Amino acid sequence: MRYRTLMTSVALLATAWAGPAFAAAGDECVKILGYEWSGEKQSMDPADMHSGDDAYHTFAVYNRLIDVDDNFQTIPELATEWSVSPDGKTWTFKLREGVKFHSGKDFTSADVVYTFKRYFDPALGSGAKAVLEFLDPEGIKAVDKYTVSFTTKNPVVELPILITNKFTNIVPDGAKHEDLRLKADGTGPFMQEQFTPNDPVRILRKNPSYWDAGKPKADCLRITVAQEPVAAVAAIKAGQVDLVLNVDPTGIPTLKDDPNVQLLETGASNSMTISMWVDTAPFDNIKVRQALKAVVDRQAMVDTVLLGFGETAADNPVPLKSPASFVTEAPKQDIELAKKLLVEAGHPDGLKFDLFTAEGVPGMVRMAQVFAEMARPAGFDINVVVTPAESFWDDVWLKKPIVTSAWSMRPPGEGLAVAYTQTAKWKETHWERPDYDALLLKANTTVDQAERIKLHQQVGKLLADEGGLILPMFVHQVLALRKGCTGYTPRAQNFNLNFEDLSCTK
Repeated sequence: MRYRTLMTSVALLATAWAGPAFAAAGDECVKILGYEWSGEKQSMDPADMHSGDDAYHTFAVYNRLIDVDDNFQTIPELATEWSVSPDGKTWTFKLREGVKFHSGKDFTSADVVYTFKRYFDPALGSGAKAVLEFLDPEGIKAVDKYTVSFTTKNPVVELPILITNKFTNIVPDGAKHEDLRLKADGTGPFMQEQFTPNDPVRILRKNPSYWDAGKPKADCLRITVAQEPVAAVAAIKAGQVDLVLNVDPTGIPTLKDDPNVQLLETGASNSMTISMWVDTAPFDNIKVRQALKAVVDRQAMVDTVLLGFGETAADNPVPLKSPASFVTEAPKQDIELAKKLLVEAGHPDGLKFDLFTAEGVPGMVRMAQVFAEMARPAGFDINVVVTPAESFWDDVWLKKPIVTSAWSMRPPGEGLAVAYTQTAKWKETHWERPDYDALLLKANTTVDQAERIKLHQQVGKLLADEGGLILPMFVHQVLALRKGCTGYTPRAQNFNLNFEDLSCTK
């Protein structure tokens, strides 16, 4: 199966970089190599993002109201300033004037109102709805042409951060999903030139009327994907690509001493997970879930899977260093406890099941294999099923009762919601708990910071103790930049890609 994945990745690269065809399709562009793949679900509509693959082009052609740095500090983008009413319920945003969409339409407050209201249309089915539960669609209004307000039923002190997620790039008023999926109309630094869903190559051209003067630095971007580490390393070493967005840890030793390659490292970025359906046997038994969590040696997982390029975690999407984490140290491996729990769950002779994985992001297959070995002494016989990476997110993820997965770093209020509330689009653990949702909503609408942190800690603990999520580690993502390229700074929020300052010499 791994051989098939390698051949598929090489085939994609061969198709993308084939002689004259390549020269006619973006040879002059900065060449970016991604690792996730949305396949036939690829979309240019920001509300319809299925994987990091969609972010590669979405964040190049659109802007959000606000950007965030690695510490989740807000940065002006299409909004230049914002303020909150004394009661904490109304946030007012002043918008940047003189901005145009790629179609030539002026950007105004009507576009912001439309963008956010459309997320609540059930026909759209956007994953944004689950992470924007605190908003009241009726409270999103245009104050004037360049002012918009968000009025919520309860105070939401972190609203500027919470509305800055991967879906909330601004689209024109009235734009329809069926049109946006194939043809982007953003305000961003690059304009769509070539894009077809399930095609390995997309080309984006410089926006000559971009509102941020002097940007972007590059004339065009050529984006494609390789999901096999060998193919990605070979491409950057051969100078066939300029930027590799995620280097598998196994490829780092090969690249670190290459004078023609610069390695860039983020802080805690992707979380790597094993997710099981809590409503499906044997994982519907909480003791089985707790036993599986107890077998994990988290530091050994970081050392062996990530070769040290990461940090341990505690089965919820909040890093241990965050004030919102309910613990400051990761749980220790406890094989005896796992054995005891397995017996109490009714499996005195052990438990056998299939764990489905793929190299959907670098290291996922190794994580599954290492997990299976760690679980063996406790009585688990886990058969790791490696599936093709290019079809994993379509054909396996959300369709099998226990899978590996990965999520980008998010602020606590969003990270605890995106896959774990009842309205979440991607309920990969089938965790549906009204008490969990209510506690999270209370946390996200609590004004007092100390109390809000305490509530987020309670939410994280509930998910870690009872949920179907095993989150052993956060990845420090490593990127590779070719010599002669400058101006790219990786972000811990790996979907938050900014190519504005990236440029390369031949």
